[in-house]
Parts: sequence; C-alpha cells; structure tokens
Amino acid sequence: MQKKMLDPNQIVALKDYPLRSEQILKIYFRVFQKKQGNILPRCPVIHISSGIPYMHGNDKKSQLYNQALDEFFGDHPNAEYFLVDGNHKSVAAALSYQRLPVIVLREKEDFKESKKMVETGEIFGWYAIPNSVDEELQELRKHFIKYFSQKPHFYTVGEKTEMLVRNNAVPKYMSLAYAKIGFYRMRVKKEP
Repeated sequence: MQKKMLDPNQIVALKDYPLRSEQILKIYFRVFQKKQGNILPRCPVIHISSGIPYMHGNDKKSQLYNQALDEFFGDHPNAEYFLVDGNHKSVAAALSYQRLPVIVLREKEDFKESKKMVETGEIFGWYAIPNSVDEELQELRKHFIKYFSQKPHFYTVGEKTEMLVRNNAVPKYMSLAYAKIGFYRMRVKKEP
C-alpha cells in the first residue's frame, strides 16, 4: 500500500452532490486551512493502471457512459486516480489549496490492511470495504451510474470544488477563503 499526497486535479471525484454533512466539511476545512491535513486518516484511491470502471454492456447507456469516461480522460491527462472514499476531506483540501493524503490500493492485501486500519482509526468513514480492486471497480461503476442523468459526466475533485463554490453549496466563509487564496496564488505566479 503506497502513501501519497495528491493534487485535487489528479483525482476523479465521487458524484455525491451536494456534500452530505456541512459540519464534517467545516472540521476538515479547518484542519487543511491550518496546513495540518497530513494528520488526518488518508483517503483510499485506485490508480487507473489498476483498472477503470467501464460498463460491460452493449446498450446505449453503457456506450454513453464509456464514451464519457474516455472523453474525460482525454481532457484530463493528469487525473490518474479514482477517489474511493473521502468526499468531504478531498473537497476541504481543494478549498484550502492543499494536497490530499491518500493510500493507493492495488492488490487484495491492501484491502485487508485497510480493514485493519478502519479498526484502529487510521481510516474512518469507509464502511463497506471490498476485498479487491475488481470489487471496488464494481462499486465505483454502481456509484457513477446511480448519479448519471441523461448525459454522463465525470469531474476531478478540483472541478467538483469549483462547482460547489460557484453554486453556493459550501459555507460563504469557505468560498471567500478559496477565492482569496486563489487570487493571491495567481498574483504570485504573475510576478517576476
């Protein structure tokens, strides 16, 4: 099991929208805002080299889904990981312009180890841990299909965060902090 720190645009976001708990987001936001995100339990992710949750049917819905997934990766070459759990944590990191601490799941042993980590509090909130990458890809497929309407679409954690801010789906003080940090970062990049 590999530990990494990832940028929000390297991660394909889960589709839950809006976020389910503003209180949890507030806690995580405060931690990341204080640059202490590394003390939090890591979010599990799967690298695309381990698999991509394509649909296996020949029906129109499967074709649209798979086409949307291919187009997404064509437009987002840096998105190499699927978020398995950690919606609130990943958005809080993005709102604070911080990298997200993750564990990369690749083999069955990683899933066994994850179950032990849940018991010891090293990971929390991930309740239905599968036994393998294939099982997790099946869960991701179900998750994405559940949230698709007529036209399937995917987005990175960074894009999801932008959408939450734009639609006023996060507390105002978070949106203001996000805009302020973003403005400052743009100015620093422009200065010689």
